[in-house]
Amino acid sequence: MKYRLATFTAVFGVILGLAAAPVVAAPDEAIYVVGTPVRVAIAADGTAYLGNYDQGGGVFVVPAGATGAARTISTGGHPTTGLALGPDGTLYVATADDAGHNIVGVVPAGGTTTERTIPVSAGLHPLAAGPDGTVYVANPAGNTVSVIAPNGTAVDRTIKVGAGPAEVAVTKDGTAYVTSQTAGTVSVVPAGAAAVSKTIELLSDTGTSEEPHGIAAGPDGTVYVANIKSGDIAVIEPDADTVSERIFVEGGPQDVAIAEDGSLYVTSLLTQKLSVIRPHATEVAGSMTTDGGPGHLAVAPDGSVIVLSPGSGATGGSVSRFSAAALAAASQGSTAATPAASSAAPAAAPAGEAAAQPSSGSWNSLPAVAGGVAALVVGGAAWILVNGRRRKAWLAAGASQAGSGL
Repeated sequence: MKYRLATFTAVFGVILGLAAAPVVAAPDEAIYVVGTPVRVAIAADGTAYLGNYDQGGGVFVVPAGATGAARTISTGGHPTTGLALGPDGTLYVATADDAGHNIVGVVPAGGTTTERTIPVSAGLHPLAAGPDGTVYVANPAGNTVSVIAPNGTAVDRTIKVGAGPAEVAVTKDGTAYVTSQTAGTVSVVPAGAAAVSKTIELLSDTGTSEEPHGIAAGPDGTVYVANIKSGDIAVIEPDADTVSERIFVEGGPQDVAIAEDGSLYVTSLLTQKLSVIRPHATEVAGSMTTDGGPGHLAVAPDGSVIVLSPGSGATGGSVSRFSAAALAAASQGSTAATPAASSAAPAAAPAGEAAAQPSSGSWNSLPAVAGGVAALVVGGAAWILVNGRRRKAWLAAGASQAGSGL
């Protein structure tokens, strides 16, 4: 009940935010989809994979620079709840259905269909892949992370973490960092380990969770955590036991991505902005208005950033591409009001689209910003609650507090 109340509170905040948001679109930078985009992964060649949480599920495959999907990878009609790309281009797709049948599908690089499936526990599952192909599956309902070995056909081991695991990031040495939004912790799992080696607390002075949600690992092993409630990015140095510094980001930052040069990009649902933080900087350099309530994001090889807004489209969500040039301009101090994408495809939109996902236990069950920042439900989760109660029974089983990422 606690999580359900928090989620509804967050949804109302999202509704208010969307109502006040300016309608901004740059059609030449829009990726048109029809559905609920909530997860995104970008391959080394720039191909973007967009997970669809809407009815019919699937993963839209968008070639580099394209404004629509070239094809769709089927998920058997089930919504996508997690997405990750392995180092060899293998795509891992988590799906779930109302009956509690949950799997991670394995799609070979360039493949058009699932080659094999791996059963996982019931619930919504954010995914992350390590440099050796190890896959980490967050289980919000069980407060655990399952590990699938490279080329594995079943879960190899399951590791206990803090309450409400939301997202996972893996460093280049294979160490996995897991944010637990309810507990207010980051769990550290060394490569090959069967248990957490240490836990880093992200708690307020009163002992409540700062709502750590999105997480990203930099090229040098530094880890960045988006804290919804405390409104900052926590910086964790390699092998550190505590947070070394904080970078303030307004609007309840919920997801973060990092480029190879160390630039940070942060989405904030309440302010509906994409913030830019320069490498090694301690403050936001500039921001850009997003199209609706932004959720997950990813950095492409050409330096552009794709941002998902699961509930902002007329018939679903929207996907925006922010060019490297626009991001550079924003980082010089100018606040751009031209996001790179628009809402669901109009009649003339490119064919062959798809959508994405939300989550129910972290991102996938996006912990709602309890108390002060009550609106940080991931765009996907909020969209589902507002526009589609058809899956409410399943979401309730996912146990979580707020959303964004699916």
